[in-house]
Amino acid sequence: MAKTIHYTSLTCLVLALLVDPSSPLADSQLFDLILTLKNPSCPSFVIVFDQLSWDEEIEELSKELLQFSHWNSIILLSSHQDVLQTCGRDDGKKMLGSITCNNAVVFSRHPDELTRINNQVMNCFYVSKMIVITQMTSDSADVWLKERKKEMIILILRESNKGLRQIRNWMINDQIHYTKLVRHTIVTKEKLGFREGKNLMGRNLRVATLNFPPVVFIANQSNTVTIYGIEPSLMEVLASDLNFTFDYFPVSPYEMWGSVSGEGENRTATGLLGALMKKEADVALGNLYIDYTRLSIIGFSSYYKISEECFSVPATRPYPKWTALYHPFSIEVWLATFFSIFFVILTLRLVAMWSIESSIVDSYYRDPVVCFMSVIGHLFGLQQTQEIRSMANRLFLVWWLFGALILSTGYRSGLISFMTFPFTPPPIDTIQQLVASPLKKIVYDPLMKEILMNSDNSLQRQLGRQMITNDNLTYMFSLMNSSDWAVDANLDNLRYVVATQYPMTRSGPQVHLMRECVFAMRAALGLQKESPLKPYFDREIQRLIEAGLIEYHRSRFAKKAVVWNPKASKQKTVAFSLDSLQGAFYSLALCVLAAILALIGEVMHALIKTRLSK
Repeated sequence: MAKTIHYTSLTCLVLALLVDPSSPLADSQLFDLILTLKNPSCPSFVIVFDQLSWDEEIEELSKELLQFSHWNSIILLSSHQDVLQTCGRDDGKKMLGSITCNNAVVFSRHPDELTRINNQVMNCFYVSKMIVITQMTSDSADVWLKERKKEMIILILRESNKGLRQIRNWMINDQIHYTKLVRHTIVTKEKLGFREGKNLMGRNLRVATLNFPPVVFIANQSNTVTIYGIEPSLMEVLASDLNFTFDYFPVSPYEMWGSVSGEGENRTATGLLGALMKKEADVALGNLYIDYTRLSIIGFSSYYKISEECFSVPATRPYPKWTALYHPFSIEVWLATFFSIFFVILTLRLVAMWSIESSIVDSYYRDPVVCFMSVIGHLFGLQQTQEIRSMANRLFLVWWLFGALILSTGYRSGLISFMTFPFTPPPIDTIQQLVASPLKKIVYDPLMKEILMNSDNSLQRQLGRQMITNDNLTYMFSLMNSSDWAVDANLDNLRYVVATQYPMTRSGPQVHLMRECVFAMRAALGLQKESPLKPYFDREIQRLIEAGLIEYHRSRFAKKAVVWNPKASKQKTVAFSLDSLQGAFYSLALCVLAAILALIGEVMHALIKTRLSK
């Protein structure tokens, strides 16, 4: 168990000290250093002593610790204590009850253990500041600080029996800041290197990127590479506000975002992920999605937009003009119309046969063929010259003529519309329609397929099983104009490709973007894992979002979806073309052919009948 003086929410200040009890600086000046870290938002401290000199150091510092504990919460730990050793393997922050920021002080006579102590305390507590007082050379201290790359760590070097010598700390501009100490020096936050500045002090950053319009454009003109787009514009604003410079280096177009392989120390990565993992780049631009599988090897800034993954599918083509003959009615209406015609013919014939008030005209309806021609004539609006005397026939005819008026009027209106306006079948707009379609589905990043395969939604899992991964973006986008493929990509990127490679034509769109997207992901700038740049970038990105500058830069480069308006494609009113009336001519040709076949049949029938009669 830890020896606890006071225990509340903690701030972690780590102070690794090679203590010499005979040193006159081990009392007042040491606690002057600790007092510089007093902060109302982080009032608590953790003090870790060297295992071998626990009793000696506690005795020497007991007076200061007692005074210090009157206004600060303190936990005392040994550098080899079980609770400190095991919390790195377990959920240490929960185990020690640390739920807010903490300060910790660690005394150690073994500078070679600083890395272990640092990692263990960082795993156990939420760290705000870290002061390390030890005996080592300036070069060794600089190497140790640059390996950590944390502004929170302050190294205070001392010489054996000569007191404190020097304060050294790593600055965000990747330089080592140092201050020489002499006896009775008044220690301030500035001398400890804790600055209140909010910029990167002119640091030069290496930025990895790739060509992925409209997020990033890489143009090569006259042997000059120009990089621009949504995220490069954001980098320019960040560089101006945070006071840093940067140099781009594009990753291989064959690697793009990259992939991760191997486990543990043998893990390797390529592309943007590899550049950050190998610390070849400080920042990566390329619409990187924040994903838990990537968080194990790289870091991210706070996300600046919600990016949607959507599918591009083949655009539906307008119906052929000859289909205008049957498109005015739905299948149900056609069936009802045919049933009504059959019912009317049957009714008129039966009434004509059984009517008491029959006449020669009424018997007109006893012939089924003549009855059929009469009913069809009503539908076509033709005049009927018969005199109907049967009251039953009159009632049935009035009913039928009224229905025929409605049917014929509706059909004529629909026929004119379909002949003049290019109607198209409904496109694929939902995931359910896409899964049920015979289209082949393709995606570039295997991460997207993996996310779908692990989804809680059964429809998304089914879609994930159908998807094919591809490592060539150019080839993948060339399939968008095919009638066999559905292409998955970022929505902004799809809109750009559609607008530049498959623009709207007068006859309609070449490709169609589904209304329902597959899922949404958070897009951010890529950083090295545990990068010290993160708090600076996060703060500035949040300011840009609130100011509306993120959306402004997106609107500069992103393309908007264009909705096809067939009316706008017609410059003036024109007469019906042969294409518009092809249905009438097709039906006329079919009817003439049927009539010729009927005539041939009648002639053959007459010839056969004549021969048999002889």
